[in-house]
Amino acid sequence: MREAARGAWSRPFAGAAFAAAVAAVGACGHPRANPSPDAPCRPVETPLPSSASTALMRGDFVFTMVATTGSKAGRSVTGRLSLVPQDSALRAVERATQPLRGTATIALETVGAERLGDLAATAPDAPGVAVYEQRAADGKPTVIVRFGNESNARGPQAFDAGHTTGYVRQITPDGFAGGWSSSAGSVFPPRHADGFFCATRIPLR
Repeated sequence: MREAARGAWSRPFAGAAFAAAVAAVGACGHPRANPSPDAPCRPVETPLPSSASTALMRGDFVFTMVATTGSKAGRSVTGRLSLVPQDSALRAVERATQPLRGTATIALETVGAERLGDLAATAPDAPGVAVYEQRAADGKPTVIVRFGNESNARGPQAFDAGHTTGYVRQITPDGFAGGWSSSAGSVFPPRHADGFFCATRIPLR
């Protein structure tokens, strides 16, 4: 079964599955005045406030993922993530915006997460990493990060396609954090994994 491009990103914004994922998966460590890339990543449970801005997610980050469920539960992996503003003509996405795109070097398989295409892809219409934002009527934001150019490509997407998605729960000048979930899609036996992540800004030298 196929549907429009929203299949690449919108499913985590709606329905009980997204609500359960956000409730079950925490965010990461509290803000620090001088964060260290080697500081431990810890889950917390603070939702994004209305004042949260994805503009603070631009830049280069040390990115750590910790698995809490799935075949690799208890394992963690650290890599790099870079985010830049999306081209203005491509910011609009059905019912949301895509303010940022970027690339990553992360061994997703280490924590049981699925790799949906190339994380290093730089094409604006199919980036390796993309940030999506949706605002409710009361101004409360929902921000997700999708990994893999197959998940972020414009055009038709499989409704039951796999994904690796980060649910942002905290944004500060020093970085951002949240929970993540991953699924291989409609395969048997099913493959799912969940956990939390921390993105710590790499200071300019």
